[in-house]
Amino acid sequence: MKKIIYPKTPQFLDRNESQTGPAPAVYTFLKTVSLDHLSWYSRDFQSGIKSRLSKKIADDFGFDEKQVILSYGSEDLLKQIIHCYIGPGEKILIPREAWWYYKRVASERGGLNVEYPMVKGVTDGIASYLYDVDHMITIYKREKPKVVVIASPNNPTGNRIDSQDLKRFLDVCRDTIVMIDEAYWGFGSTENAYVKPYIDEYPNLIICRTFSKFFGLAGSRIGFAFAGKNLGELIEFATRYLGYNRISERLGEIALDNVKYYTKVGKQYARDKEMMYREFSKLKGFTPYKSYANFILVDMPKEIRPELKKYLTERNLFIKFLDEEAFRTEARISLGTKEQNTMLVRAIKDFCRTHPY
Repeated sequence: MKKIIYPKTPQFLDRNESQTGPAPAVYTFLKTVSLDHLSWYSRDFQSGIKSRLSKKIADDFGFDEKQVILSYGSEDLLKQIIHCYIGPGEKILIPREAWWYYKRVASERGGLNVEYPMVKGVTDGIASYLYDVDHMITIYKREKPKVVVIASPNNPTGNRIDSQDLKRFLDVCRDTIVMIDEAYWGFGSTENAYVKPYIDEYPNLIICRTFSKFFGLAGSRIGFAFAGKNLGELIEFATRYLGYNRISERLGEIALDNVKYYTKVGKQYARDKEMMYREFSKLKGFTPYKSYANFILVDMPKEIRPELKKYLTERNLFIKFLDEEAFRTEARISLGTKEQNTMLVRAIKDFCRTHPY
């Protein structure tokens, strides 16, 4: 086998950032950025809208533009929802196996976390995490939270909630604010047909997305959400009357016009995930989990983690070795280019071969 030539600069496969970058049209626009983009406030309010980006999204999905909220990424959307609706002593229902910030944000308002656990199962012949909706409903009825968060796909487990299960849960909690965090939308499916029917049927529902992941624009900090008609308080809370970052807005518009480019990248990610499932499953003590995002979660023997981390770091390869209550033996690997993904898998296999355990 050909010897691996490791990179001289760090390869960051630990933060779910894009290593392939945005559509070429993004770079073309950035070469034309001018005085008005940098020095002038938006004048979109003169047309009776919040922004051209929110108007475009609203028109594409068939919404009133007021129901589209812009933000500085999904983190900002979560923060605004919690700061708008959660007060001292009020509860937020969140996944146990999830992004650490879900567990932090309620405390900023004196709120309380209630967690629902996921269960392990099998999807398409691959180990996976699953939403246990019956258990979620039981906890919801007992705890009566003010806000519920569902991530689909979820970070770091990579699983998504089945549409029938989601509807069954939403039917139970119609009077509660439910945030569906779709930050990783696009990698498993680019389906959009469900968005408007769900928002129309459930007026306390908010579906949040971002341009950071699928569209490769994390550095531009731009996200958006679809808000149900009962969420007028949040819509007013989130509105910025001087507009938004005009460059980021335009990048968002360009991204939405180039979905075919991103779908091609997503297909390469899907092929590389299949390769990772196959190769990691061959290693003793390793379990890769099915993912619909731009990363996969891999369980591995706890005793090899420190040396493996050192081995990869010395070769400028960085993945996320998790160390929190729900994840003690897992690592989350962000998908990079085909070359990066192949190199990482070979490096881990070489480590396992040369470091018996």
